[in-house]
Amino acid sequence: MIVFLIAALIATPRPPRTGATPQTPVQQEQLTDAELKERVQTYLSTIERPISAARWKALGPKAAPLLEAVIADGAQFPTTRAMAVDGLIAVAPDRAAALVGKLARDETEPVVVRVAAMHGAGQVLSSPRAVSELRPVLRSAKNAGLRAQAAEAMSRSKGGCTEVRDQVAREPKANRGAFERALKRCGE
Repeated sequence: MIVFLIAALIATPRPPRTGATPQTPVQQEQLTDAELKERVQTYLSTIERPISAARWKALGPKAAPLLEAVIADGAQFPTTRAMAVDGLIAVAPDRAAALVGKLARDETEPVVVRVAAMHGAGQVLSSPRAVSELRPVLRSAKNAGLRAQAAEAMSRSKGGCTEVRDQVAREPKANRGAFERALKRCGE
């Protein structure tokens, strides 16, 4: 189980850890519906490198329904669904905001999908809402690694560090190492 969690965490694309960079406008590509569907499938089939947010954004909001269908399809590979979450966050943040909290909290979802949703929550939700949506994961996820991922995502949100510190205090000593990145971000 731990090996799967580690593999899932490594496979999940993450935003760069450097300081905030100015958003440059992305020129949306003019694609037919067939070309758009093919491009989405190509992006979701990429295994060597994550697709950048700029490349997803270039597809425009018309890609959102295609990505939502992949996210909802439990027969798809979990990594493909996680990449679809990342894509949806880029092409339609408002639509992603309606999904990421639910996906992050759903214990029946694969770990990699939940982790992608947690990272996405920090990008598309306001700080108070991100903390509210991820609090149940932080407090009650069965897996300590998932609780640590929720802590890391919450540590990026205003007001999240208090929740993170409280959770670390409740964790058994053996699990506390998993929370180091979140605590470091919180200034501990």
